[in-house]
Amino acid sequence: MHARRTLAERDTMNTTSDHPQTAARVPPGRVSSESWIALALLTAAYTISFVDRTAVSVVQDRIKAELLLTDWQIGLMIGPAFAIVYSLAGLPLARLAERRDRARLLAWCVGVWSIMAMACGQARSFLGLFVARMGVGIGEAGGNPASHSLIADYFPETRRSTAIAIYTLGAPLGAFLGAAGTGWLAGQMGWRNAFLMLGIPGFVLVVMILLWLKDPVRGGIRTRSERLDEQVPAFGTVALELLRNSAFRHLVWGGSLVVLVGYCLAAFLPALLVRSYGLPLAQVGLWTGLAGGIGGGIGTLAGGFVGDRWAAGRPPRLALACAFAVLPAPFLIAGGILSGELHFAVGGCFLGMIAIYAYVAPAFAQVHALAGDRSRATVTSIYYLVTNLVGLGIGPPLLGALSDVWARQWLGVDAAGFVQACLTPGSAPQPGCAPAMAHGMEMALLTMSLLPLAASAHFLIVARRYRQQGG
Repeated sequence: MHARRTLAERDTMNTTSDHPQTAARVPPGRVSSESWIALALLTAAYTISFVDRTAVSVVQDRIKAELLLTDWQIGLMIGPAFAIVYSLAGLPLARLAERRDRARLLAWCVGVWSIMAMACGQARSFLGLFVARMGVGIGEAGGNPASHSLIADYFPETRRSTAIAIYTLGAPLGAFLGAAGTGWLAGQMGWRNAFLMLGIPGFVLVVMILLWLKDPVRGGIRTRSERLDEQVPAFGTVALELLRNSAFRHLVWGGSLVVLVGYCLAAFLPALLVRSYGLPLAQVGLWTGLAGGIGGGIGTLAGGFVGDRWAAGRPPRLALACAFAVLPAPFLIAGGILSGELHFAVGGCFLGMIAIYAYVAPAFAQVHALAGDRSRATVTSIYYLVTNLVGLGIGPPLLGALSDVWARQWLGVDAAGFVQACLTPGSAPQPGCAPAMAHGMEMALLTMSLLPLAASAHFLIVARRYRQQGG
């Protein structure tokens, strides 16, 4: 009986020695200056995408007050409005990235999400804001699959965790810039004008991508003896192979839980700081940016270092790196929130973000190892599909709903009574509404902070599966 081959092994077998466009561009183990320029542009695109995602969280209480929304509606707007279209549109755009110029595809995506981010500032109702957030999700859907596919062709396997870590720095860097910048802009010119200003950098980047980013030869980091066939595996083949892989399934579920906690903390930490500590928007943006941006950046770099130095080429170690990275997160986040003191709360979230982001580079190194050169964008998109539908699609609305429930219990009213007391147009909220909403947010964040314990268990199972397969 023959063991089932991975997609990467199949792609390696489907090779030909006379294909005219598969000459090696970079010797194994070496990285060209062109690769670093490409990585800088890809990282800039990822950074801008997170600026646009983070902005709405920072000004959510302004939006909540102006449009009279519940936390559940805020969660729907932050989460499913973005996540569902982001995840579902990612699949066809990933297939397009397998066949077309990935650099031009990325430029189009950046342009679309920048326009829709500006449209968020013009929304006059919950529905209008929801639709604008959907547009942001459609634009950003093609960015990650194309970028991951490009990284895999620009960098050899021995340097890929570091490249992924640098690219992933765009998330915490964008979170920091989005939080601090949006907080300052909204304080100076209002939340609507802040969104208009945030769309401008995306158009500048579109021009830079079209001028300087090239789409390399597929498999360009391989040697001349490992040239590739041009055939792209069918989506069904790729998906079925992944579904049969137990290690991949547990990797996805573990990653989904980590993403859920990370997105919930990033989305609602600003609300916690406003409601529990009464901070102005400028300070909210700064503290949120420090916790999510700087903390996430440290964790991302640490995960990339461990992935390349300790676990490169060893899937069980990559899985163990993920498991041990996220394990401290619940204790750090919960301890900070329970302290009831601003600096301890921010410090706990800061350390928790380090733990959460440290899993990213080792996890994606495993994803890349499971995929072939003509299926990396597709495999990456599938991973993003599940983790974002669970983490971003379910997480924020679930946390918002829990916050509303805890707030109603604090006030001792039902849902209708809560709306009448705190969210009635034309009337001031009752005195108990502010502490009730603060209590609800604290309890909801505490509940969600426990989930990395389950994620760590999934990653340990991944390591065990690899060892059973002789990995």
